[in-house]
Amino acid sequence: MGRPAKTSDEHWLHNTVPQGKSAAESVFTGGRPKFPKHLVGLARSEAKRICKLLETRRTLTEGDIATIVLYAETSARWIETKKQVAVEGLMIVTKMKDSNGALHDVRRVNPLVKIMQVDEAKLLTLSKELGLSPVTRDRVRQTKNKAGGNLSVIPGSMADLFPHLLEGKPAPANKPLTPDLSLMTLEEDTPAATTTPEENESSETSN
Repeated sequence: MGRPAKTSDEHWLHNTVPQGKSAAESVFTGGRPKFPKHLVGLARSEAKRICKLLETRRTLTEGDIATIVLYAETSARWIETKKQVAVEGLMIVTKMKDSNGALHDVRRVNPLVKIMQVDEAKLLTLSKELGLSPVTRDRVRQTKNKAGGNLSVIPGSMADLFPHLLEGKPAPANKPLTPDLSLMTLEEDTPAATTTPEENESSETSN
């Protein structure tokens, strides 16, 4: 049975490099897409939330607008449908005629439940496309930074003190310090304290 893989912290502590394959950086430059004017209300708020999340993960590009809009619109419709089903109930009563033409009350599944289920399936599919599912989140490549858009490093921050951690590199080897022997003295080399004859005479008088 093989040994478990080291964590990133363990690699940093032992100054080793992970041998596993890591996702390469995307060839596309990151950027926030422009929302269409028809995207309003709850759908627009959801689109902003998704964009903020993808920006934090550094996986958002301007070309993702269609997928984000579809996700946001489907999410908004799903929420509204859920609210309506909560009011009407999963089962509703409708009027139906029998073979004699008489009307009768019939309980049936609310047709909105079918719409809600279809939207749920769409949301799962679109979330995978955006890398927002547990299965696909590690498969999405991070985007390139814009030219000249490198983030400034705050003095004293992790990026300043440990830049190799953010770059996925092992900790740099520390060079041993060479002591300056000229500044080092032994106890035998320390000159003994000397006294003058006047100090000795003064000391004997006081005794």
